[in-house]
Amino acid sequence: MVKCVEKGDEAFLSFCDRDVFGTRIKAYFNCYSTDYDFVKFWMQTDEDGNVTAAISRVDGDMTLCVYNADCEELLQFVKIVGFTTIQCNRETAKSFTADEVLSGYVVRFENKTDEREVALKKHFELKEMYEIIKAENLTGVGDYLPWLSDTTFRINRNTAEPLLAEVDGKAAGCAMVLFRTDKAALLGAVATSPCYRGRGIAGALVTRLANRELADGRRTELLCKNDSIVEFYKSIGFTVKDEWSLITDGTKLF
Repeated sequence: MVKCVEKGDEAFLSFCDRDVFGTRIKAYFNCYSTDYDFVKFWMQTDEDGNVTAAISRVDGDMTLCVYNADCEELLQFVKIVGFTTIQCNRETAKSFTADEVLSGYVVRFENKTDEREVALKKHFELKEMYEIIKAENLTGVGDYLPWLSDTTFRINRNTAEPLLAEVDGKAAGCAMVLFRTDKAALLGAVATSPCYRGRGIAGALVTRLANRELADGRRTELLCKNDSIVEFYKSIGFTVKDEWSLITDGTKLF
């Protein structure tokens, strides 16, 4: 059965601690709760009342955290409520569609890594970061004003934290704790301006954030595309743990 989540539902929140998709859902729930119409949360339970899936939808972008879920029921549910995108593990995505979908790896930071020197820009406008990641065409980066509103809201509630590197006073690269809970952190928005690539800026920013989150006792993960970039993350202390997929509303579902 799929039902709406109520404020303070501990079973839902505890279930979200199991993986990177749950980290995103829980961070959104901690930030927005059930107070806003554009953010919705649901959970699926089995006959014994155990949670088998956690679901969030933010302006059409849906995230699924599943374990022993009834995927047929979830498939019918997402068809009914609608979505712009669905992000979930690849195994779940394959139960929804046979079409090719954007996919990649979930990588986890395992050990503290020596940090490289990087100059941080202490005072900056989020638009500087947006321009870098938009130019990089990163997955999930939409129009500026919605991105700014959501990002600012999460930063102010300590569920997100941006870093911006500078070279000669100019924005050179960025990375961010996209979603943070008491148990885990999801990093992302990793990008370097073309003229500053090859200087180790991205690696320095990511390891700085990852070392800090790991030291605070949080499982620290990142989603990367299914290409050579995974080797970069392996070189700075990450290991592959899972695969993710992104389904769009143009994808043919079963």
